[in-house]
Amino acid sequence: APHLLSSLLVLIALTAPSPSTAFATPQPIAPTAQSDLAIVGCGVLGTSLCKQLLNHPKFASRTITAITKSKSRHDAIRDRVLPTNGDDDTANAEMEERFVLKTMDEILEQYNGHSFKDVVFCAPPSGFDDYPTAVKDAATQLWSGTNEEGGGSFVFTSSGGVYEGIDGEIVNEKSPTLDPITNPRSGRMVYAEEEVVKVGGCALRLAGLYTLERGAHNYWLEKCQESGIQGREDGIVNLLHYDDAASACLAALSVGSEVTSEQT
Repeated sequence: APHLLSSLLVLIALTAPSPSTAFATPQPIAPTAQSDLAIVGCGVLGTSLCKQLLNHPKFASRTITAITKSKSRHDAIRDRVLPTNGDDDTANAEMEERFVLKTMDEILEQYNGHSFKDVVFCAPPSGFDDYPTAVKDAATQLWSGTNEEGGGSFVFTSSGGVYEGIDGEIVNEKSPTLDPITNPRSGRMVYAEEEVVKVGGCALRLAGLYTLERGAHNYWLEKCQESGIQGREDGIVNLLHYDDAASACLAALSVGSEVTSEQT
């Protein structure tokens, strides 16, 4: 596997949006009545992002809609995102009103002809049969797109695994990406990035995501105690905490449609 020189590798480009009819329905998806910012996928990364958005002054007037596949983790997500203690009951109640948690099916059922101004797609490929198409459909139908009157952002969380990294070489933002045909597993990310860039969205190439309980370090500590860690002694391990990755997504949303890219 290639070594990653930086903790956050970013691919961002802007072009005009284009329509699509490949989503679950032939019509655009819509937010709830008050929300214009959606987070698709609310795992560790999405949960951290929702919490940061609710507490960030720039997004104080925004209602955040977190979109999941099912309701199985909704209670756990609310517990992580919303405050559970403190003396400011008014502030806590206001934050609860600004956080909407829905399944994708519920969002489809509530269609009212409008789309979200800002969307972050951080759902993993494992939940989709055709990941690039799912990302494309969200970017072209869930998101309202860029425009000259304060258009928003579509942020896609990609992976540093898209880099070719021949023979374990160090890679950075300018390194070539792998061939998606000969590397179909990682190629899903490459194709998804292409779809996002086409409609004016941005892709954040995140590498080495971890928390205290999960990540490469946890694997080595648990699985390699007896055999030791295999590989070169001068190998570079790239680590990026989930909270920092969520902050990068927030930064991309803050810049909005003014973000441009030198690499596509």
